[in-house]
Amino acid sequence: MIKLYRENLEFGEFSKFDTTIGELESISEKEFNILEKREPEIKVYDHGLSPNRTGFPRRIYFQITRKCNLSCDYCFIKASPDQHHLDKNVIFKIADYCGQKGLMEVRLTGGEPTLHPDFIEIYERFKKNNIYVSVATNGIWSREIRNFLINQENLWVIVSVDGSKATHNRYRNGSYDRIVENLEKLKTKNPCARIRINTVLTKSNKEDLENLAALAKTIGAESITLIPLRPQVRNPAIKNEMLTSREFKHIIERMVVYKKQYGVNFTTTMETDYKDDIMADKIFTKKSSCAAGREGTNLDFDYAKKKLVVYACSYCPASDPDADQLIRAPFIAGDFNFDDVEKFGDIWNNDDNWALFRDLSLKSEECRTCDELGSRCTGSCPIQNLDLDELNLKIDVKNQLKQQMRQNAEWYCFKKIFTRRDESGADWSVHV
Repeated sequence: MIKLYRENLEFGEFSKFDTTIGELESISEKEFNILEKREPEIKVYDHGLSPNRTGFPRRIYFQITRKCNLSCDYCFIKASPDQHHLDKNVIFKIADYCGQKGLMEVRLTGGEPTLHPDFIEIYERFKKNNIYVSVATNGIWSREIRNFLINQENLWVIVSVDGSKATHNRYRNGSYDRIVENLEKLKTKNPCARIRINTVLTKSNKEDLENLAALAKTIGAESITLIPLRPQVRNPAIKNEMLTSREFKHIIERMVVYKKQYGVNFTTTMETDYKDDIMADKIFTKKSSCAAGREGTNLDFDYAKKKLVVYACSYCPASDPDADQLIRAPFIAGDFNFDDVEKFGDIWNNDDNWALFRDLSLKSEECRTCDELGSRCTGSCPIQNLDLDELNLKIDVKNQLKQQMRQNAEWYCFKKIFTRRDESGADWSVHV
């Protein structure tokens, strides 16, 4: 099915979305009008002209369970085997509502979404509502789930693999062989399936990139996404594994080489000089800022309170129900009862509750005045530079967060790195 969208120019003024393959295409106003008149069965979503957000999220990252068969140290959701699932009937209401509002894609996530006892029904309910479904998974599947995925047309799975067998097993409980076996069987029997490998980058696995590229080629993965470790983790000790901006720059430069050598695309949060080498998102525009809270959102749940919780980014404290509530609250856009799903739209439309992500004046002056912003770079990450340990919980936490955001330039700003030298005076640049 084709759907048409009219948005602010910031998000691509006129576009059409193919719900079968999950791809958004920018079109001219003339083509938009022709399609609208010639094919009256096409659904048209005139979402207004807000420069801060799309009229409705384009992609929802939906935590349908907090249960997981792993307990990774750097899990920001802090999922575990003893957590809970969200009731399928609540999920069905969300699927039906989002189908009416024009949601393009839902990413079923968790926890491990395939552990949800009603995963197959949930997947099919979203598809029935003409919503493209992607699955963020650790790749440890039952035979039933694997067989189901094998039989899905236009499947997209995003699987976590963190390097070579030895490195991955150190982080993810010896799961490497089982994951690779599942992916090989999936690709053999469903050759059109899209596989993306997600890798959390740390100091310990930064030398494993070539092994990862070789694996991606072997299993026929479409791309690799490189995610620098964020401060929001289960085990605070692992924060020492976070990369410096220089290390991250060198990693991207090596991936440009491996892309050519192994024929594997890659994506990451960094652009500027590497924009042409980085695979673009098929839905998000990410023109002047990250898509979090502007084009997409997380939809989570509070099992004890029987509420659905909306927040922009899963890397922020909002994803951790055990975090200090004074710190967590500024990142939560809103919540609503299980039987009041239409409130989701009201929450999305309330710019004040999304200020940390939608107010572009909160970017540092260095970032806001950079000529790369909006053209080759989306600007600083609202989350990466925050020092939550420095917050004084006796005074307004949200204002302190805003001040930090204004004062902190992007930690991996490549334009800055290109002109920076280390303490010895040596040039940091590495040419490939």
